[in-house]
Amino acid sequence: MAEVYFLDYSKEQNVLQALKDLFTKSSLAETILGQGSVAVKLHMGELGNITYLRPIFVRRVVDLINRAGGKPFVTDATTLYAGGRNTPERYLATAASNGFVEATIGAPVVIADADGDEGVAVAIENPVAGCQLKDIRVATRIYHADSLMVLSHVKGHDQTGFGGAIKNLGMGCVTKKSKRAQHAVNAPVLDESRCDGCGNCVDVCQQHALSMVDEKPVRDVELCTNCSECISNCPKEALCWPEGSKEKLQVCLAHAAWAVLKNFSGRVGFINFVQDVTPHCDCASPAGLPIIQDVGILASLDPIAIDKASLDLIDRAPIVVSPAPASPPDLLGRMHGTDSLVQLRAGERLGLGSLEYRLITI
Repeated sequence: MAEVYFLDYSKEQNVLQALKDLFTKSSLAETILGQGSVAVKLHMGELGNITYLRPIFVRRVVDLINRAGGKPFVTDATTLYAGGRNTPERYLATAASNGFVEATIGAPVVIADADGDEGVAVAIENPVAGCQLKDIRVATRIYHADSLMVLSHVKGHDQTGFGGAIKNLGMGCVTKKSKRAQHAVNAPVLDESRCDGCGNCVDVCQQHALSMVDEKPVRDVELCTNCSECISNCPKEALCWPEGSKEKLQVCLAHAAWAVLKNFSGRVGFINFVQDVTPHCDCASPAGLPIIQDVGILASLDPIAIDKASLDLIDRAPIVVSPAPASPPDLLGRMHGTDSLVQLRAGERLGLGSLEYRLITI
């Protein structure tokens, strides 16, 4: 049974001091001790988002890694959708605006996939649950790190129910090509009965993959990156994801996470921050009001167990918005019309970890 260590905010401890105990007791220090370069993977927040992981927490983890003998750098990959993080230059500018610069976090900020497609291909072996992915391109600077520390802000997600460690790995550590390959399972579908021909979807498409034909949008499959910008910006909700695509995307996420972790056997640790749990991802601005009372911080060497423990704690936390957006179990999944444990079950089948865990409060 996997061990998940829990820093409970209700204990009213000094969180930054208690992070040291969490880091030590969960064996994270031993995991990266003497391992050379340590990629500290996190989401640094979209421009305009205000609920991303706070830089002070990252600074504390960076300091702990330094004390353990590692050489940390903070990293993430560029986005598939257009925004403040879809090129290295834009991402670094957004990161700086959000407080992620070497002067504040104590480590260099590195964009892992450089121009968006610098990666190392890892073949998918023994896929499960009907996954069609053949390989995943892991962002170069993450792939070549000596060890990996994954810091995840747990929150809701429109397409996967929630985002935690598995999503941070499977979507956040790969190149644009592999992001697009995963999102191919939820390419937009048009409900013509809802479409009024406004053309807004055409205007927001950065890939010029949509054009109006007979007052209806037509998609060029070759140009489309499956970024879902058109879905998000359709005022009539005429564009949507295909039925069952949210579950298929979660299966892809698990396989992509497997590809990332294949190169880090015994050299990876996970910290999940269960606070500012918003309905939507840190990619969104705004991401919505937090829906539960802040819970605390979890640490583990098992990505499946730490995500499952995070979801269980969210289900038990007091809901702070009214009316309640959904009800447990799987509060976040129900909010977004999916079973958000699909990604965890697929990950368990792939050998990434265990859904069974022991929660140890520090």
